[in-house]
Amino acid sequence: KIAYNDEEIEEIVTEVVQERLAQNRNYIFSANAKYKVLTARLQKVVTMSIKYIVQTLKQSEFSVLGHEVEFGGNSSEFEPIVVKTEDGTRVEIRGKIDRIDIMKNPDGTFVRIIDYKSSVKNIELNSVYAGLQLQLLTYLDAACKEEDVLPAGVLYFNLIDPIIKSSKNMSEEDIENEIRKKFKMQGLILADINIVKMMDNKLEKGASTIVPAYIGKDGDLSQTKTSGVSRKQFEYLQKYMNKIIKQISEEIMSGNIDIHPYYKKKKTPCDYCKYKAICGFDTANSNNQYNYINETEKNAVLEMIKEQVED
Repeated sequence: KIAYNDEEIEEIVTEVVQERLAQNRNYIFSANAKYKVLTARLQKVVTMSIKYIVQTLKQSEFSVLGHEVEFGGNSSEFEPIVVKTEDGTRVEIRGKIDRIDIMKNPDGTFVRIIDYKSSVKNIELNSVYAGLQLQLLTYLDAACKEEDVLPAGVLYFNLIDPIIKSSKNMSEEDIENEIRKKFKMQGLILADINIVKMMDNKLEKGASTIVPAYIGKDGDLSQTKTSGVSRKQFEYLQKYMNKIIKQISEEIMSGNIDIHPYYKKKKTPCDYCKYKAICGFDTANSNNQYNYINETEKNAVLEMIKEQVED
């Protein structure tokens, strides 16, 4: 288990940042006042994030199996993820996982995939169903097959500079608790109270400060306040992910480059695209239509995924 305290973490981060800044190729970060301020802010965010990462590890029975674990590549630990299309074409998927955690207990060996993000992100089952958010589930499925283990969760740890609402009556402990909430991992976990308590060994009642779980007064996991799925539902998600990846692979190999951007909550990738003039996407053209993603309730999405897998 990690034994570093907050002061030691700050010293280590400062040392690493200063070492990096001393390298010639990074001279720009000390070139003027603007970059010095940005560097100081980055150091603050990194220090705070690592502090809470360490706290989550101290408060968990899961341990880190690996950082930046690669699938495929010359020096990778795992083989690439292989998809075979209907005509026998072999498609290899390569990538890198920020972190894999593992935990062993009498029920088996469980893994969870953790991805670090510089902005707030969560798993949205509607996006999974639409084939837009498959990365973490793909890595989870691959890790389960490589290590012969069971899925415990796919989570995002958001590396952010949190802003909280405070008042004069708030104590330092209250402020610390509010900041900690901002660093709680988001995503999808196995809805098993024993596994949840392994992820947060201080959780008895109420909301976890580490994972998206809530234990009610009756001692059971709350269905509405916990972002969780059953073992069988995880299995359906893994099978659905494989089905969609195979479809995507077949479309790529067939040369399908149809313009079909998603539209969700009045947002579309076209809002940020630099290639609009080249693409020429225009809904006035009957051949150009958005892929509309509906806001469907969680259980309904899981049922649709189940139907797709069993079809």
